[in-house]
Amino acid sequence: MRRPSDVHMSPDGELVAYVVRPVSREGEHWESSIWVVPFAGGEPRQFTSGLWHDEQPRWSPDGRLLAFLSDRAERGKASVYVMPRDGGEAIRVFEQSGEIAELRWSPDGRYLSFLMVEPETEEEKQRRERRDDARVWDTDWKFRRLWIVELATRQARLVSPERVQVWGYAWAPDSRRVALAISWSPRVDDLYRETAVAELQVEEGSFRELFRMRGLAEDLVWSADGEWLAYRGPAGRVVHGEYVFRRRVDGGEAECLTPSYPGTVEHLGAYRGGEQLVIVGYEGVNARVYRLGWDGERRLLCPRVEGSWHGPVSGSADGERWAGVWSDGEHVPDVWGWRAPHDISHSEPGNGAESVDLLRLTQLHPEIEAKLCPVRALEWESDPGVQVQGLLVLPRGEVRPPYPLVVQIHGGPTSLWANEFAGSWHDWAQPLASRGCAVLLPNPRGSTGRGTEWVNALFGDVAGGEFRDVLAGVDFLVAQGLADPERLGVSGWSWGGYLTAWTVTQTNRFRAAFMGAGLCNLISDNNLGDIPSANLSYFAHTPSEDPEPYWERSPIRYVARVSTPILIAHGEEDERVSPCESIQFYRALQLLGKPATLVTYPREKHGFEERQHQRDLLMRILAWFAEHLDFPAPERTAAPASLAAQ
Repeated sequence: MRRPSDVHMSPDGELVAYVVRPVSREGEHWESSIWVVPFAGGEPRQFTSGLWHDEQPRWSPDGRLLAFLSDRAERGKASVYVMPRDGGEAIRVFEQSGEIAELRWSPDGRYLSFLMVEPETEEEKQRRERRDDARVWDTDWKFRRLWIVELATRQARLVSPERVQVWGYAWAPDSRRVALAISWSPRVDDLYRETAVAELQVEEGSFRELFRMRGLAEDLVWSADGEWLAYRGPAGRVVHGEYVFRRRVDGGEAECLTPSYPGTVEHLGAYRGGEQLVIVGYEGVNARVYRLGWDGERRLLCPRVEGSWHGPVSGSADGERWAGVWSDGEHVPDVWGWRAPHDISHSEPGNGAESVDLLRLTQLHPEIEAKLCPVRALEWESDPGVQVQGLLVLPRGEVRPPYPLVVQIHGGPTSLWANEFAGSWHDWAQPLASRGCAVLLPNPRGSTGRGTEWVNALFGDVAGGEFRDVLAGVDFLVAQGLADPERLGVSGWSWGGYLTAWTVTQTNRFRAAFMGAGLCNLISDNNLGDIPSANLSYFAHTPSEDPEPYWERSPIRYVARVSTPILIAHGEEDERVSPCESIQFYRALQLLGKPATLVTYPREKHGFEERQHQRDLLMRILAWFAEHLDFPAPERTAAPASLAAQ
């Protein structure tokens, strides 16, 4: 299956550039291509060949050039290229290749900028070749730093300081200053601790820290007058950028622009060069797009359609035309556009938002859409007065309820199941439903999409309320006659894998379980994973200071209670959740004579990339639940439609 991403609209609103990439790779390197489609309609045009990994298309401010990253010079390492608007030969404008991200134009079009991880030195290369390459932890760091290239001369400069990690950045409207979101090491764990925002003068090279904060300032945006910065940041204990804040560049405290927003802001951008802001937020299971004033006034920018925007949206310079990647439960991701309504209040129903239609600009997989199963939004009561939301994917055709039911618990836990296409190695709802099995996708306490109180509800209660929320959803479907109480399964990836392991140690009502990249021991996970500070979003102290709360909510403590057959899978190079977590749980179950199977995947990290591994994993999940919940198993040689189309 191919998926579009990274949409970027030309300043005049006439053309939309985007990337098309398969969901998996066959060889060592990714292959992707850049496409361009007219906003007014017409056939998409392939802009690059697809022989290499081409990504991050960015129109120049005058719309004459399209810049992008490509590894065509050295596979697996990107460099910077530009092409004329109408196509032609790609021109390389940066002579080095490396780990490059965040490609941008300066507002005046003079510079291209990007972040690049410091390359290996010649001495380091020689040591590696001699195998004299011992690494001292937390000292031999490679920092991600800011580069700029003057397009006219192709002269490149490294402009950010040494030993400062740049996570994100934004050009000021005057093209003389850049705001940087920074930390003092490249450890991902720093993003859950203290970071800073700094200002860099491009010509002079001067660098000054503006302010520090807990968590990261995500999606930095300058105001049009250059006096304010906006960013996403946390509002509660959980470090997640769910709210929008503003600060004066010359000093002052942070001011929240979305204090009463009922959902979670996932993306922030500029409207008309920073005159206002654009936010993509999730409210329940659906995404909304708003225009946000610097005073906090919020107005709908996109028609109120049910579904999800995958990533940020991109607009024309005048703010009239917009595009992004959209899907819902019964449509695969495609590029869609719309013309912005001029004056729609967020608080007035029937105000015209419904009259503005989305325009479908691509249709990558009509053959998959024709086979998708129906999806419905649900709400049920858990604890008294606690309403939980989620989605239910139902079999189509002649299968009648009560259905076998598999619960898939999302990762995070600061994430959610959204009204979007769910049919991949990681989201197996549609493949299961196509075999006659219903799938419940719950958003229990700790999920995003319902404001900061819901996100922060796990503090001091990990695997408590969220566990009850999941079971209450199953009870609701059984009571409705939709789920067969004798054919229930539970599953999840990452945090969902953890809650799956917890579930099978607390109840025997499920006939089968799948634990993917999950953790079983909250104490060992704290020391083996790459984001131990994230635990302080949910616990008052570290496990070194107070281990008992972690041990109390660790599935491994109760492993002797397990009677549910469980399939466990993990990537062997996972740095987020160590494969030791799955091995621990499997070994304990094996020694106790419990029914368990462990499968590990070489070279894979927390998210799987290789095509054969994705197929193998999904086929194992389908076969596992088919065997234990008594529904038709797929043929081992036949991949589900969502993967067969790759």
